[in-house]
Amino acid sequence: MARPAGVQIRRWFFFLVVLLVGTNGGVLVGSWMVERSVTDAVERARPVVEVTGEIRAEILAAQREMFRYLAEFADDVAPALRHLDRLSQQVARARTLPGTQALAKDLDAMDTDVRRYRKVLELLPGTTGGARDWARIQEYGATAVRLGAEVGRRAEKIAVDALATIRRQGKAAVGVARWARWAALGTLGVSLVTVFALARWWRRFQDLILGL
Repeated sequence: MARPAGVQIRRWFFFLVVLLVGTNGGVLVGSWMVERSVTDAVERARPVVEVTGEIRAEILAAQREMFRYLAEFADDVAPALRHLDRLSQQVARARTLPGTQALAKDLDAMDTDVRRYRKVLELLPGTTGGARDWARIQEYGATAVRLGAEVGRRAEKIAVDALATIRRQGKAAVGVARWARWAALGTLGVSLVTVFALARWWRRFQDLILGL
């Protein structure tokens, strides 16, 4: 036996309200997840990108000062060593940032290269006492250039990894947004069906009232 039209209308109306509220809640949660995912990725990666930029600037400055010393435009290697001091501070700062185990390994390797670079710079003045030992200077200079390039390469790799994290989080956020969109479209279809059912039961209810 069919239920009275009024009962059917009330049931479908309740179903429609629950559906709309649930969909709106789902869309809000999805939007919040997208925003949080992207924001967290940017907030975590931005300091890493900034500190690696500082590291690259300092190693380039140290290289420049080393070449000035080798070209006899500077009296000693103190300016280059000061840049290495600031570079070490930036590496220490990078260690305080949240990151993966790969980031920690890159920073360890970078720190080792910086210490070797410093040792080479500290040895350079010993090659200029009296007559310059050009063979030794060339050897030390080549070693310093190689170590400096390695530090710069590692800094660039860390920055690229941080940007890759942003891209991955962005793709995940796009996936959540796509899911929310399809959910909203599905809900729209169900809502239209529910509205048509309500209209049908409403006509039946009117016919029942008029028949009375």
